[in-house]
Amino acid sequence: MKTETKGLTGSSRSTKVRKTLLIAVVSILTIVVCFAGYSVISLYNSLRSMNKNAGGTENAGATASTLNLRERVNILVVGVDSRATNDPGRADSIMLIGLDPVSRTMSVMSIPRDSHVNIPGHGYDKINATVNSDYFSKDGGIDLLEKTVEAMIPGIKINYYAKANFAGFETVIDALGGVTINVEKAMYYKAVDTFINLKPGIQHMDGKTALEYARFRHDAIGDFFSSSNGEEYGRVVRQKALFKAIVAQTTSLRNVWKLPPVIRAVENAVVTDLLPNDMLRIALAFKNASDKEVTTIPFPGEPGDIEGTSYIIPDLDALRSKIAPLFSPLVPSN
Repeated sequence: MKTETKGLTGSSRSTKVRKTLLIAVVSILTIVVCFAGYSVISLYNSLRSMNKNAGGTENAGATASTLNLRERVNILVVGVDSRATNDPGRADSIMLIGLDPVSRTMSVMSIPRDSHVNIPGHGYDKINATVNSDYFSKDGGIDLLEKTVEAMIPGIKINYYAKANFAGFETVIDALGGVTINVEKAMYYKAVDTFINLKPGIQHMDGKTALEYARFRHDAIGDFFSSSNGEEYGRVVRQKALFKAIVAQTTSLRNVWKLPPVIRAVENAVVTDLLPNDMLRIALAFKNASDKEVTTIPFPGEPGDIEGTSYIIPDLDALRSKIAPLFSPLVPSN
């Protein structure tokens, strides 16, 4: 008696293999799509949280985007020296960053904290006091700083701001994985609440060390000095060098896969009036930008003394004629 062996024919076996492969591919694609969707939603929610921190409401009540990527976008980046929740602090660093969406380039100028400026509604004082609501109880804050910068550089518009205190700055740098800087000289300073001891040379810094580098001004130059040929020296130069280094070393992070954990880490450290969608649009527009696309602009001014108080005296003519065009709304079309 013959025993028959039942099994799959070559054709049916091949069909089953193809079906199995198809199910596997669809499953993998489903996982990828779900993960991508989660990443986008997570990123959006984190950006939205940063925006809500700006005065307690999103963009002071604004719901519609005002971002125009056909014009230059100016962002005021402010570091405040507040160390407690109820301490408004003063502006320890002020950087004006101009984004040119057409050429995908950036211009950055540090405004010395001791600049002697005409503060709208208050007269002349140091620019760093504008953000302090205790000093200017009526209207002290970011709005007053923006108005002051716009008055100092006629014809420009501050479109947005981003603000962080010392702890927030450290959090941002740590979230980015640190930053590599070539420290130009030994930097040492010791006080009750500050200790800085940096050695010269190339080094990878965490947030705490990068803050020390950005804050150091306890040498013969201090915060700012400008030579007769317009070259800058002092802390403002280090702040711009730090910005360029961050731009150069974060290109790999500017994508939807790697940004969410970074944004989640810094969402409570940074306050901004940029809407979430606009943050994403700017990030995508400049996703390939490196330090080669960053131009540092010297601040026109010089140290001076007025009634026994040390200031940086801005060159108002140079600000109008040379600086204003670099941050004007219109950009050359390609």
